[in-house]
Amino acid sequence: MTATGRIMFDVETSRILQILSAEIYDSPKAILRENVQNAYDAILMRCTAQNLKVEERRIQITVGGGVLKVEDDGIGMTEEVLRQNFWKAGSSGKRSELAQKSGVIGTFGIGALANFGVCTSLRVETRHIDATETLVSGARREDLKIAQECITFDRVADRRSPGTTVTAELDPSFAIDEKSTCDYLRQYVRFLPVPVFVNETMMSQETFDEALGGGDTAFEVIKTRSVSGGNYGGTLQTAVNAQSRVRVRLTNLTLSGNPLRGALYLVQQGGQTIGFRNLFGLAPIPVSGQYGFGGFVNLDILHPTAGREALSRESIQHVTNMLNLIESAVSADLAATDHADQNQQFQQYILGQGSIALAGNVRITVLPEKPDVKLSQVAAYEPGKSKFFYSQRDPTILKRFASEQANLFHVSQTNPRRKLQLRYLNEIAKVQEVPDKPIVDRIPASKLGFDETVFLIRVRAVLLDQYLMPDVEVEFATISHGVAFQVDVKGDTLRVAIARDMPAVKVVLEFYHSAREAFDPFVQDFVREQLYPQIRDHVPSSTKLGRDALFRRIQQNKELFRVDYSDYGEAESLLADYLAGKVEFSEVVRAIGGGGRAPIQRQEVRRDQVGTVEQEFPGIIESEAVAAPPATNEFEAAPPIIREEVKSDMKVLTVSDPHPKLNNFQMFLGLSDRLNKREGEFLHYPHTTKVIWGSHRVVYIFTDATGDLSLYYDIELREPLGAHETGGSMFRTTTIVTADRIYVPVPKELEKAFQIIDHPKEFFVRFDTVP
Repeated sequence: MTATGRIMFDVETSRILQILSAEIYDSPKAILRENVQNAYDAILMRCTAQNLKVEERRIQITVGGGVLKVEDDGIGMTEEVLRQNFWKAGSSGKRSELAQKSGVIGTFGIGALANFGVCTSLRVETRHIDATETLVSGARREDLKIAQECITFDRVADRRSPGTTVTAELDPSFAIDEKSTCDYLRQYVRFLPVPVFVNETMMSQETFDEALGGGDTAFEVIKTRSVSGGNYGGTLQTAVNAQSRVRVRLTNLTLSGNPLRGALYLVQQGGQTIGFRNLFGLAPIPVSGQYGFGGFVNLDILHPTAGREALSRESIQHVTNMLNLIESAVSADLAATDHADQNQQFQQYILGQGSIALAGNVRITVLPEKPDVKLSQVAAYEPGKSKFFYSQRDPTILKRFASEQANLFHVSQTNPRRKLQLRYLNEIAKVQEVPDKPIVDRIPASKLGFDETVFLIRVRAVLLDQYLMPDVEVEFATISHGVAFQVDVKGDTLRVAIARDMPAVKVVLEFYHSAREAFDPFVQDFVREQLYPQIRDHVPSSTKLGRDALFRRIQQNKELFRVDYSDYGEAESLLADYLAGKVEFSEVVRAIGGGGRAPIQRQEVRRDQVGTVEQEFPGIIESEAVAAPPATNEFEAAPPIIREEVKSDMKVLTVSDPHPKLNNFQMFLGLSDRLNKREGEFLHYPHTTKVIWGSHRVVYIFTDATGDLSLYYDIELREPLGAHETGGSMFRTTTIVTADRIYVPVPKELEKAFQIIDHPKEFFVRFDTVP
């Protein structure tokens, strides 16, 4: 015989309350969020029902003395809603047509039970917009029992305005003060249009644009257009700031052709993306893209999980799809602007998508002139020249293949720009990479003209006399790939092939026919400006061997007192320390020539000793027709401008307009006659130029190409420089050597010190060479 019966289903009330309030929700403060959300939903429904402005409603939160109170002037609750929804877990009253039309936030129906994890009692006073009385209900946590009438309920006839007040007495173990309340609630209510106060602190009515930290003035809108992709569509506004950082707004949204309430506000490198529904904060959205967009997504289709700690998978997928649409459209917008060259995330995106054609506005350096040109301009850039690209850094190849006849596009060494440039050059511009060596077809002497033969002889003579190079062969050749020079070493001999069709050669040869007296200076300029950068590492004066030879020649010219070189051991390092701001100017001066140890000379410049470069050396300016290739390092040792056939009595030269040939200097100072006799040989060879100044002193430091031998020229002015005129730097070497004088450039900051207006100007100089 079988006995049958029933087992009663029951629950432990305290445990259910703990699960609902303390374990489902991410913080005991969640009752703040739940009650404020309910208050906001009530206001939305009232404003929709009565056509009121949300901004004119109010939510007041009062915290203190162990009590939390949330007041709103929303729609209020009817008795049915109070009984069946607020005090009954699992039943939501926000699925009505009015609630859906209003865009309410809550739909889970946890209701009052969310509060009891952190409060000991709860009191609710509510009046519906259509009611004539106020409903007052409450409960104590210790009295709650399942299926028992443990909640008090009263009807009060009064003149109360519509709305709801929820008052909770907090459990002492869950104390909440004003600061923690503000810190917690800000993430949820900061963008609500309704005023939200915590005690007297305003918490809401911020805008998304303000929060993104830019506002309209920091970003310029470059495009506003309709976009669509998959099931999504909308109006995309793309804006960019001066740093090429992108901000986007996606509005007027549609999903499967139906209007979708909300918008996306994102900014590049904007950090975390936060989800909102009708401007109420929900949770972070774990999405990412190539641009690193972050910001705010406010959509009605976003739904949090029951515990509110995250959004549903479907919500995250919606945002991911929209982000993909935004990145694709933004890339097309940026591609049409110069910002494409600055935005690395744009470059990485189109590289990853294989959209190489969008890289037209990304720039690449072209040698020898070093401008940055757009990739879209590469194919048509200077059509009369050959075009090649080089992806490494070997300076020898850069000098070899970049010439007047050929443009060399130098690929960046950093990604993603490098990969993007390489793909564009190969796939779209169809430019070839340079070979390891050009093809050189040397032209025998029997096929050269008389002027060409004289040119080669003079080049050889300049290399011997001015650069100490006895073992060198110079030939004309036909060189492939537009290369101007090919330099090889065969045994102890340096072989230099010069492209016969090189424009600079043609300019010099023209002077052989039309102005024979200018031919030699032009050959010297050709060697200094065109050939020297190619053979610098082979020039003896750039090596220790050449330095020793030069030093011996200088020593032979010594006739008067010499200071002990050991006194200057730290001078060069002191100069470096001064330029780095580590030592005072006076220390450098003392180390170089102070203390009266070097011979002092008095120098005087009269008004009739000031001339112009144009009058004294017109050939220098005219010879700009022989364009010089850019130096790899503009401050490296460089040869002087030699005009030994010219004599001048001028001690100061000025230039009316800046000239590239003179590196844009507009004043030159003649060095003392004694220096010219004793040390002038030094300045005939490649050297660097440094100048430091302060107080009464201006010090020039010339250093040979090896960096081991220096010539110091210390000028002591009678009148001090300005109180704040102290400085120093490297300058491009622009020394001019004539038959009887040597001129050095005067930096712009020092021109006033050497200007002669009415009376002669007097100063004192010391000089010396230091190994």
